[in-house]
Formats: sequence, C-alpha cells, structure tokens
Amino acid sequence: MSDKNPKLKYFSLFTGIGGLDYGLEEIGAECVGYSEIRESSMEIYRKHYPDHKCFGDITKIDYEAMPDFDVLTGGFPCQAFSLAGLRKGFEDHKGQMIFYIYELLKIKQPKYFVLENVKGILNHRGGKTLQDVFKLMASLGYFVRILLLNSHWYGSAQNRERVVFLGCKEDFPKKEVIKIDDTKRFRDIREDDDSNYKYPNITQRMADKIDGKLTFKFQFIGGYDQVGTLTTQFGCGEKLVQYGNQWRYLTPLECERLQNFPDGWTEGVKNVHRYFALGNAVNVNMSKYIFTNYLKGLWY
Repeated sequence: MSDKNPKLKYFSLFTGIGGLDYGLEEIGAECVGYSEIRESSMEIYRKHYPDHKCFGDITKIDYEAMPDFDVLTGGFPCQAFSLAGLRKGFEDHKGQMIFYIYELLKIKQPKYFVLENVKGILNHRGGKTLQDVFKLMASLGYFVRILLLNSHWYGSAQNRERVVFLGCKEDFPKKEVIKIDDTKRFRDIREDDDSNYKYPNITQRMADKIDGKLTFKFQFIGGYDQVGTLTTQFGCGEKLVQYGNQWRYLTPLECERLQNFPDGWTEGVKNVHRYFALGNAVNVNMSKYIFTNYLKGLWY
C-alpha cells in the first residue's frame, strides 16, 4: 500500500487457524492482536503467524487497554444458528458472543468490521435473529451490508455457503457479488498417496448407513462431485470417498485443499484436531475474495 493508503490494522476474533486473517495478510494489513481459546488451533496459527499477539478469551479481555485498529474480523460462533445445531440463537452461550463483539465495537470504534456466520442465521427465528444482529451493529453508527457467499464460487471444490456482515462508519455503495471460478471438483484436490487413507470401522450400523437404511446418510464423494460443507467431526463430517471396493474418509490434506489453505497448513497436531480446525475455518479463497476483490475500491 502507498503512503496515501496506509497499512490497515486489524484485530481478529474467534481466529481459529487464520482463514479470515489470510485475506487481510494478502493485502499487507497488520495484525495488532487476536482472540482464540482452543489450544490446538492456536498451535497451528502460531506456526504461521508467530509474531501475532494472542489476547485470549474475548469475555476476559480489557477492551480499553487494547491497541487501536481499523478492522475487526471474526467468524463468530455459529452453532446457535446452524441447521446442524439446536438453533437456540441468543439464548445459547455461544450465540451470546455477538454481545461481546458489540461491546468491543462500542469501546474501540474501528472504522470497519467483517463478521462471518452460517447461512442458517438468515432464517433463524423467521429472520428475526438476522434483523437483531443488523440493528445491534447499526445502533453503533455502522452502515451494514450482508453478503451471501459460497466458497465454491472462488476455486473450491467445497459447497460452503456463508453469510458475511460488512460494517463501515461511512455509507458505502451496494456492490454485486461476482463468481470467479466454480469449476473445481473433488478430482482436482484428491490426495493420491493412499498410505494416508483412513477407513471407517464397518459395524452393522455403519453398513446400514452406507446402504441408506437409516435416516441419517453419508455424502458419497466421487471425482466429479462438489463436496458438501466440511464440519468439525473426524473426516470433516459424514462424508465417504470410494476407493476400489472400500469407502474411506477425507484426508486432512484434502480438507486443507477444500478450504484452500496451503498444503500442510495444519500439520503438527493430531488428525482429530486438524479436522476440527478445518471444519471450523473460514475458507481462504472466500477471505481473499472479500479483502482483495470485493472491498478493494469500496472501503480502501
């Protein structure tokens, strides 16, 4: 960035392994701190961003003592709004994290915020939750826009829809979302080293699920398929890939590629933690689209 466009400073909430941070780092922004509490995710994040300072639990941070910053980011907890969760919304402890975000914005008054959540927030409580979040942010003097993005539109073989709240202290024009590359399929990211393949224990219940005899079913993945939304379970969800006459889980490397992280991004922790972190992450290419494409010329 030139002297006329000074380096943006950002603070990252619910950081995970740095999906949203990745897009800001691409434009040369400076991280003044982050908030994360899961040790395995922090171990991955620190490997890539060792100089970034962790402020710990958002509920325990002294907001007044924090450094100033231009942009607040965060993929705030979505379990309370997800179709896969109990959908308790603001009644849920994790759903209440939005109020800590509110307090932080109220005290620090950054010029911008970028907050991410699941698509399920759109119709939670008949749309009332979305309105409440919108009104909460607007009450602080922010002009708010809401985007619905899908990682598949940005060079991912994963179909992962997410809602993004954009807030700015100044009004900004409405801008249409552009699909960049929706051609990717599983064959484009498949790991060829079969020594890394893991296979489920085929119990009778597992066999019934594979045969479609139970209500809850797997997604069966072939080379020409888009992969459904990754989750935090082992293998990143109820997904199986056919290999010969067997079924196998997605590998951590394949999940990294489905989230568009560089190969090996999550190496160094147990696979169960890699899967959790990747299923919980913001897709890198979607983050890059937001900060290097969509907001360029709109905010900075």
